[in-house]
Amino acid sequence: MQLSSSGATFVRLQEGFVDHWYADPGGVGTIGEGFTWASAGFRDWWALHRPGQAFGPGSTMTRAEADDCLIYVMGRDFGLSVQRFLGRDVPQHVYDAMCSTTYNCGAGTLADRWAGEARIGSLHVAATDLRTTRITQNGVRLAGLVTRRAEEAQLLELGDYTIGNATQTLSTAPMLVLGEHGSSVLDLQTRLAHLGLYTGALDGRFGQGTLAAVLAFQRAHHLTADGQVGPVTLAALTAA
Repeated sequence: MQLSSSGATFVRLQEGFVDHWYADPGGVGTIGEGFTWASAGFRDWWALHRPGQAFGPGSTMTRAEADDCLIYVMGRDFGLSVQRFLGRDVPQHVYDAMCSTTYNCGAGTLADRWAGEARIGSLHVAATDLRTTRITQNGVRLAGLVTRRAEEAQLLELGDYTIGNATQTLSTAPMLVLGEHGSSVLDLQTRLAHLGLYTGALDGRFGQGTLAAVLAFQRAHHLTADGQVGPVTLAALTAA
């Protein structure tokens, strides 16, 4: 099996899309839907589509190319792991959902209980388990991961490729960081826009523009400038 075009769009909307090379918070060169040079599949795709071009500052990619690259990379890495784990063909939406989770969490998530339930076709149980799978980072429960797991669970069980229906507000979000999406991020963007710090689209996606605005706010209010919106930054935003 391979990731469908709808599945590629679903993952792109989860991951976000950047049309140019940038250094992520860890300093790793990244483009498109989270592609890095560490991925052998991405290196192969780049060689095929950018022959003779070095990957680095100035490199660009369209959304259509990113979706094509994602399908290519999935077929040679994460999706291949899913297919080997399943050992058989499954409904396309089940495969796409499992690819999304594996792309986000790594192949190790296939050892989690939700994946075993999905393999035997117990999709309701698998979806229920998936909603609480790998939703923390460094011990902190992240709103974006909670939302993503819920949307992947909907896709896994019901074939629903829709995303962005989160109702969580900024005040209830445990922690917001680069790459998250949903109504809590939209709330954050709106507050930053009112303060004159954010001028980008109010799209509910925590991208580089939102990150820059958060950092500017933190520096202006003498907070730790880490780009993460936790309780301290939220309190300062509320006061502002």
